[in-house]
Amino acid sequence: MRLQNPFAVLSTTGLDSQVLQVTAGTEQLLSATQISELLPEGGTRQGVQKALDRLVDQGIITETTVGRSRAYTLNRHHLLADAVLSIHRTRSTLLTRTAAAVAAWPVAPTTVTLFGSAARDDMRTDSDIDLLIVLPDDADHEATDQQVHDLATAMSLWTGNDVRPLVYRESEVSPTPVFDEILRDGIPVAGDRSWLRRHLRATS
Repeated sequence: MRLQNPFAVLSTTGLDSQVLQVTAGTEQLLSATQISELLPEGGTRQGVQKALDRLVDQGIITETTVGRSRAYTLNRHHLLADAVLSIHRTRSTLLTRTAAAVAAWPVAPTTVTLFGSAARDDMRTDSDIDLLIVLPDDADHEATDQQVHDLATAMSLWTGNDVRPLVYRESEVSPTPVFDEILRDGIPVAGDRSWLRRHLRATS
């Protein structure tokens, strides 16, 4: 699955999936040109217009005349609108589920951060989901290994993607390019959100 365009699970070709992702993210009226500029994976205005016409025919998108132009919005009264909005929130749902799973761990992590293509919104269907997990130095290895394994398995079932945990003990974290990437693009999931930045600043 590509988190930036989760509708592609249902519609693997065409622009319909991207148009739904864009229109589900706002209640504002948008022109075809505006929608084409917001597509998470790109596309032409002509292609967007064709997708809009198809979705208008199905009733899930509403077309409105504004002056000499046409504008579009998600029909939130449609029977499938709740399903569309739920799919639109896929990454948020993943983060919420992951945080809830981590909160149930008997050994609490220092910090957990989603990074890589899943955080940057440039996933491919076969992309891994990268997750930084920093644990206290005194955490039991056997217990934490099982926690991490169970979480990775669950996340893979939720998404269909391989999940690659990057696991460190606090004392093992030192300035390296991968942590620069995580600080730049990462999305905090659980634990102390600012721990990594503070720790790297103190050790640099």
